[in-house]
Amino acid sequence: MDYSSEESSDLSDSDIDEYEARSYMNLKSGNPKVKRLSDIYRCPFCVGKKKLVYGYKDLLQHAIGVGSSNRSGKVKANHRALANFMENDISVTVPSIPQLADEDKRPLPTPKPAKKFVWPWTAILVNIPTEWKNGQVVGESGSKLKERLSRFNPVRVITLWNDEGHTGTAIVEFGRDWAGFKDAMAFEDQLEVQHHGKKDWCAAEAKSSNLYGWVARADDYVSTDPIGKHLRKKGELKTIIDVAEEESRKMEKLVAYMKDQLDTRNRQLRELELKSQEVDMCCQKMVDKLYLTHQAYNEEIQLKQWLAKENSTQSSDDNVNKMAAVPVSAAQNQVE
Repeated sequence: MDYSSEESSDLSDSDIDEYEARSYMNLKSGNPKVKRLSDIYRCPFCVGKKKLVYGYKDLLQHAIGVGSSNRSGKVKANHRALANFMENDISVTVPSIPQLADEDKRPLPTPKPAKKFVWPWTAILVNIPTEWKNGQVVGESGSKLKERLSRFNPVRVITLWNDEGHTGTAIVEFGRDWAGFKDAMAFEDQLEVQHHGKKDWCAAEAKSSNLYGWVARADDYVSTDPIGKHLRKKGELKTIIDVAEEESRKMEKLVAYMKDQLDTRNRQLRELELKSQEVDMCCQKMVDKLYLTHQAYNEEIQLKQWLAKENSTQSSDDNVNKMAAVPVSAAQNQVE
């Protein structure tokens, strides 16, 4: 069944029931899968959406809500089938509160607690070969073990030591993200397939010389051996939902922080734009003032030049008149 085209195509009302029935049969056959871990569920019809993991009740509410919404016919049919499947086929594995008659006052069943892992994601490695050398027990180093486990992308491998030396055990640290969880589970799955997991280690009386390992969980965390002490010192217990919710909170905080930073930058940008406009206006006023001053100066110079020219012309005319008057005066004197 192609789920990627659900939103782009639709069904008539008469076809929804038939499509719901087919989807329900597919869910019963295990394709697509709904349950991921003992207490973790996913909606197979909302791949790529914001919320990837649900508790049982949350997924049931999601399926009922979408099934009764105004979404497309295929989307509603698939989610109705999912709600039907959750209620009729897998609800028996989820603790629920029974309806008690007045005469039936038996204690309510206690919900099964979610499995807790050591976080950051951590695995335990045991049965590392050791030998007595130079007065102490020695064994393979963490760097060599990390190289041997390179296919699982460990961040670090820490060998554990006591007063006598190497204990033959090590802690394998993986990335803190979901990729790290995937690597840790792949490490555990690989050893379980080889019958070198935790159950094999605890059950076998005669153990092979191979390495045994598993992902650290609550029982390892509370143990009193060096492994438990190290886990309590370096990590904490969390469920898958705890980690998912914490990442969601961190993402919300990051989005809020980025939004705040963007708002601050936009405010600063507006303030700079206002200051720039003020500076432009001030500069324009100065330019206008300089222009007027320069214009007045030029006009004053022109006026002075004109006055000087006028004075020069007047002086020249006066000199000519004086020169013309001198011969006349001399002639008059001679006549007399």
